[in-house]
Amino acid sequence: MKNDKTLKVLLIDPCFSDRGISNIQIPLSVGLIASYLKNQIPEIDVCVLKSSEDIEKYIRTNKPDVLGSCNYLWNTNIANRLSNYARELNPKTLIVYGGPEINQKPVDSKNFINKYKNADMLVEHEGEIAFYNIIKIFLEEGCVKEKLKNRINELGNCFYIDEKDNIISGPKISRIKDLNLVPSPYLTGILDKFLNEGTWQPLIQTNRGCPYACTFCQEGSGYYNKINYHSLEYVKEELNYIAERIDPAVGLFIVDSNFGMYKQDVEVALHLKELKNKYNWPQYIHVSTGKSQLQRIKHVAEILDGALMITNAVQSLNNDVLDEIKRKNANNLEESIMELDKYSEPDIILPLPKETLHTFVDGLSKLVDIKAPVRLSVCNALMLSNTQMNDNETQEKNKLKVTYRQHQNETGWVAGKLISETERNIVATSTMSEKDVLEARKYVVLLDAMLREEPFAEIFYYLDTKKVKRSTLTMSLYDNLDKAPKEIQECFNQYIKEVLAESFETETEVFEYMKKYGEDYAYGKKGGDLLRYSQKLWIDHFDSMIEWIFKNLDTIFIKESESRNELGDLKLFYLFVYNERSNSSKKNINIIKQKFNFDILKWHQDKTNKQLGEYKKEVVYFFEETKFSNVTNQNIWNSFGFNLTKDSNYIRSAFSRLYLSRTRRTITREDGLDTKQRLPLMSNFAEKVGL
Repeated sequence: MKNDKTLKVLLIDPCFSDRGISNIQIPLSVGLIASYLKNQIPEIDVCVLKSSEDIEKYIRTNKPDVLGSCNYLWNTNIANRLSNYARELNPKTLIVYGGPEINQKPVDSKNFINKYKNADMLVEHEGEIAFYNIIKIFLEEGCVKEKLKNRINELGNCFYIDEKDNIISGPKISRIKDLNLVPSPYLTGILDKFLNEGTWQPLIQTNRGCPYACTFCQEGSGYYNKINYHSLEYVKEELNYIAERIDPAVGLFIVDSNFGMYKQDVEVALHLKELKNKYNWPQYIHVSTGKSQLQRIKHVAEILDGALMITNAVQSLNNDVLDEIKRKNANNLEESIMELDKYSEPDIILPLPKETLHTFVDGLSKLVDIKAPVRLSVCNALMLSNTQMNDNETQEKNKLKVTYRQHQNETGWVAGKLISETERNIVATSTMSEKDVLEARKYVVLLDAMLREEPFAEIFYYLDTKKVKRSTLTMSLYDNLDKAPKEIQECFNQYIKEVLAESFETETEVFEYMKKYGEDYAYGKKGGDLLRYSQKLWIDHFDSMIEWIFKNLDTIFIKESESRNELGDLKLFYLFVYNERSNSSKKNINIIKQKFNFDILKWHQDKTNKQLGEYKKEVVYFFEETKFSNVTNQNIWNSFGFNLTKDSNYIRSAFSRLYLSRTRRTITREDGLDTKQRLPLMSNFAEKVGL
């Protein structure tokens, strides 16, 4: 008979072995469950794994008695396959599912039951205490599954699906108020394997909960509205432990819902600054910053000195939309963002109820016009489990049309079967037709190309000095897409065709599609959504984009004769700074010497809002190639994971991506004046990953 010394428990937060950029994080969620379990039953054998290859190997070798999996949008199907594989080798394996996708009252109960009925027990909401209760009672009952189910009322947050497909639920338990009751899985050594491998990004959580009630979010329910904290000492000890062991290049992921919004976050930031000075880590922090207290968030960003990007999850700038999704943005949001001198990334969701094509495009243009260094992160509206938006009343009220789609190229072979993850996309609402949504997506692709890492900062500054809204250019490009060069039009049309080709009525159709094209997705010949096409505009169509942009600028300033000369210099400047990207470039020349009529470098550095015409002066620049400027288009594609071959050396890191601004040549002056040029954002990270 099994006891607490012989019971083998495997806890997984599974991902495909080759991993995607969204799956390089250490599995903190199951690590916390493991550390709490070990604290309660010290002798128990608990293993925490993430890579499907490692999980398969463990299952074959150890045939675990219990398999617990954390189920997210991006790993529900792989979790299913691995748990079934465990049961194929050991029919007595107890299978337990938890995580955000587990919902006691699913809207599509038939689909939910078909997907999760293989589980012996399911856990909704916090899982540390619930999972400990499961293991404790499972041991008490001699590891007999049916006897465990008979004691459902003693578990808490648990339910199961019976033989007649009924959902049998037990009582709820209160959230953990003092998060320090859960020992750190880092300090207990449970996650050492991931730190030692040097390629996994550490996650930490300083608090749990979110004060907002957004209908699209899994933390929007009243269950999560109160914020519970780890002590500052707990967080510092955890960060110290990680810093002493981690490869500095992998960065840090803080999974708080609103980091920077609370007083303790300032103290955490100050400690992170100390660690960065001592260990050169973290160089980059991935985090969702708060929706209010923007001045405090700005202070946190200033402390971290470029390691943290402010995300500003605004979702929409339309008040009717915000009311419908129960969301309230900060007062004077646009003005607050404008004050931020750090690069920020406002999040917007497309489409949300009550949004229209006009209000969506107008909202994006307003954000463009705040003049802050931003990249607009527009996310597809997802129908997530355990959200208010995913109920029949909300769907019917807003006439939400939903389709299935493969999720971020997450597909691969697991335990002998081809597995693909899917997502449910909202593709139309009562106020935004499917055609409108696709039209809006075109503007998103355009803005992503123009704003991500600021490849044309000088152009937007030129508009600022002329007191012309930045969106005047972006809207001119968007409104005149039908007049763009043929290859530009084809690029946008191809993007829309791919979006439609990947959308299906059922999940089964997605599986069949991925069986047919799985290898194309694995090698990045398909997929990639807007990232593929926003970058395609530069990689494959650089010359046409330059011509198109300056043609629209000429039209905007058609009445200003002097602008013709200024824009001519700016265009020439870009052709040399991005020399290798142009088909008409000067090949194999390490340093290019070029005379200009305006001192563009000093004008842009001074940032005094003076017009370029006030810097009219003959000046000679030297454009020198770099290891990044000199890369081939194929290598640029490969840096994004696109168009790979079996021999491609693809580094799965957001920092390895060669966005256009990272391929600039460096510039010096003949007159020797020390003029500091604008550096590409995050280019230092590309250096660190070996590109």
